[in-house]
Amino acid sequence: MYITREDMLEVIARMQDLESKLGRLFSNHNYNLRENLGRRNQLLSAVQEKETARVLRKKYNEVLDDGAPGKPDVVICDIDKELECKLTSGSKSGGSISFALQTDYATLKKKESLDYLFMLANDDFDKFCIIFFEGLTIDDYFPPASGSRGKSRMRKQTAIKKATFLVGGVKNLADNHVSNINKEIAERETEFANRKTELYAKLKSTSPNAKAAITQIETVIQNETDRYRNAIEKLSSRRDYWFDNPKYSFQFESVKQKPVISKKRKSRTQALKNWWVNKLTSRLG
Repeated sequence: MYITREDMLEVIARMQDLESKLGRLFSNHNYNLRENLGRRNQLLSAVQEKETARVLRKKYNEVLDDGAPGKPDVVICDIDKELECKLTSGSKSGGSISFALQTDYATLKKKESLDYLFMLANDDFDKFCIIFFEGLTIDDYFPPASGSRGKSRMRKQTAIKKATFLVGGVKNLADNHVSNINKEIAERETEFANRKTELYAKLKSTSPNAKAAITQIETVIQNETDRYRNAIEKLSSRRDYWFDNPKYSFQFESVKQKPVISKKRKSRTQALKNWWVNKLTSRLG
């Protein structure tokens, strides 16, 4: 892992600071920065790349963030790694938010494998889910849909195996379905076992001469067995479906905005003045 949680918390802090300042600037001109989250994120995406590169330079000697079209977002020359940075607030529909985690399909196909850093942010820019994906390929993405302008959405079922959550987390909603189905299967097994014990006890206590009664009990046992097997088969089929079709929900983590202390550069004149003062002081001393 060449990028850590601590790195991303630092990136978030600086991005929050700028987002707050931009919000005030927009407000001063009677605009709302958060009215269009897509455009807000476009403004901040370049900052994400710059700040990610900045924290990486603390650990590596040569880190590039060209930002030009067709160029990688961040290149760590020391370890020969390219990192694509993405910022998204998802797509809202019917009261829910979905995250397609898109990429340019042609670029990924050409590169064969790329690392991705997805920053998922809420409207207020104070809750985040940051995911680092290592070595994604076109097998981790669906082919571009017609009219998508070459953008492809992620196959989360395969890509999630390559994910490290630096901020926030993920929950597989299918786990709840599987757990409920397992519970129902266990209940059915207990119910059938008790019913079978009851019927066999009744059969044992029936007189051998009561042929009709014995036949009736045996028929009931067979019917109960068939009903149980059919129920278990349907439940198992439903469980297999959720095993094969996981549904992921990204868990956001609150990150309070911290004041960013910027170091002011001394002017050349001030630096020269300080040099003379120090020199004269040392001579007089």
